[in-house]
Amino acid sequence: MFSGLVEELWIKWELPGMVVLSLLLQFLLVGFGNRQRYQGRWSPYVAMLVWSTYLLADWVATVALSALLKAKKHDLNSELVVFWAPFLLLHLGGPHTISAYSLADNEIWLRYLFGLVIQVGVAIYVYIKFRTNSTLTYIAIPIFMAGITKYAERVWILRAASHKQFSNSVFSSPKGATTKSNGSTSSPLPQTLDDYLKHRKVIEGGESVHKAFCLFKMFKPLFSDLRLRIFRKLSNNLLSPFNSAEDAFTLVHIELGFLYDVLYTKATIMQEKVGLILRSICLLSTFAALIAFSITVGKSGYPREDISITYVLLGGAILLDIFSAISHALSSWTILWLTNPSKLVSKFACQRIVSWLVLRNAEKKGRVSMAQHSLIDYCLKVKTSKWTTILSVLDTEDIVGKLWWTTWEEVNWDLKKFIYSNLQEKFERYQNSDDENVFNYDLLQDILKERGDHVLQSYGLKVEFKWSINDVEFSHSILAWHIATFILFYDDHKRYSGGVLGSYCQISKLLSDYMMYLLLVQPLMLPKGIGRVRIKDTRVEVIRYYGDKSSSMSNKDAASALLPSGNELPLLSTESKSVLRDG
Repeated sequence: MFSGLVEELWIKWELPGMVVLSLLLQFLLVGFGNRQRYQGRWSPYVAMLVWSTYLLADWVATVALSALLKAKKHDLNSELVVFWAPFLLLHLGGPHTISAYSLADNEIWLRYLFGLVIQVGVAIYVYIKFRTNSTLTYIAIPIFMAGITKYAERVWILRAASHKQFSNSVFSSPKGATTKSNGSTSSPLPQTLDDYLKHRKVIEGGESVHKAFCLFKMFKPLFSDLRLRIFRKLSNNLLSPFNSAEDAFTLVHIELGFLYDVLYTKATIMQEKVGLILRSICLLSTFAALIAFSITVGKSGYPREDISITYVLLGGAILLDIFSAISHALSSWTILWLTNPSKLVSKFACQRIVSWLVLRNAEKKGRVSMAQHSLIDYCLKVKTSKWTTILSVLDTEDIVGKLWWTTWEEVNWDLKKFIYSNLQEKFERYQNSDDENVFNYDLLQDILKERGDHVLQSYGLKVEFKWSINDVEFSHSILAWHIATFILFYDDHKRYSGGVLGSYCQISKLLSDYMMYLLLVQPLMLPKGIGRVRIKDTRVEVIRYYGDKSSSMSNKDAASALLPSGNELPLLSTESKSVLRDG
């Protein structure tokens, strides 16, 4: 009896449940899809939520369409169930805030194109299979139009953000510019960014956004793995808009925001007139369907629960479009458009709106955090138990442990000033090169490839420490200097417990732990190598060296234990890639 009741409930609520779940997943993607807004300790968990929701949303919509395809006419509660099919196409099109979770999604746009053809075909087949002469059949047509449009829009965005198409866009030069075969763009009239903004007559308030967008277009080759070549005179003026470290970080933040939107969201389609027209048609079509359904539903006699779900789907589709429009209206793209003198809105109104948007975005940005991961600290806190042994079988890379022991620190003014002054020093060295009229790519590349050897050379220590920077791969160098920084930082704390360490000590520790976070938790952001093997062997040796004392040992004691004292580390075999063996 109980099993029969469960089966009856499943048959009755299988489709309604999946359709409502599909809509709920769309709202989750709208709320959390733009991962750029989330930082700090919870950002990895938000990323996991978005990843699972992104995959589940497509799967649920596809399964619901498949269930409709296999259903018989007598299995359906009412005609309204068939009316839900075009809404699933809307959901497969995805929200404005996320088009791809990773760059790999952009590369498989052909798969999404194939899915578009199949899913649209299935939806139309279901629509024809269960069609009737009722008004509901005709109300579904505008929803079909909106669903197909949004799904095709997603495929188009994925294709445009793929590596090949993104690289090809570098060669699309504005009028009056020449494009070289290596992906570089030159202008017959080199000018500073400030001169460019004056020439464009950009409205007051949007200078930073226009500068960032100009730099984004200028450095597009770097994001496409192409060599960058521009006029030397223009390159000498690139730092002219950076009046301070804060100004420079603000421009880079906006510039990276443009890059994120191009690669992971549908923001670019809203910059085209065709995109705006299509988005308006989608919204108006859904709104017209809602009005038509409200007028006709009273005479239909459909089940009340199916009517309620249909209203939820229609209202949800409208809200999703409204939320997407508001999200785009509050972005830097809107500031870019409003401050362009060619728009049709009054200058006074634009200045008031832009001032509010700039202030809002500045407050929204808030405090910026950077991830921190200490390898020694991570090894000291590792505890072996029955549960960790079971978890290690499922999580072979210990991703959960790495995320759990990752901390977040605020990017303070001292750190920004240090990074900015270091880049300025490199830029001044580049400016002092011989040829003033040629963009010396090789010299710039040599300067940027430095791992610290220039600093060591200035102190006369390059020969002594060359083994740790030039003679080893990048991951080895990071690990060696990370352990050295850990030892010296906590040894200084122990020796000068009554005083306060200088800002450079704090900055060194912050940067060291951040690089370890990249190497340990985000290795795809660094050059390829044998970093995973080296980290694993180093971690095993550190845990073995500290032994049972690790759980009660402080960081200061751990640092002291690694200082030279005549004790040999219990090293692994000669095959080990541990930094503690190689130095």
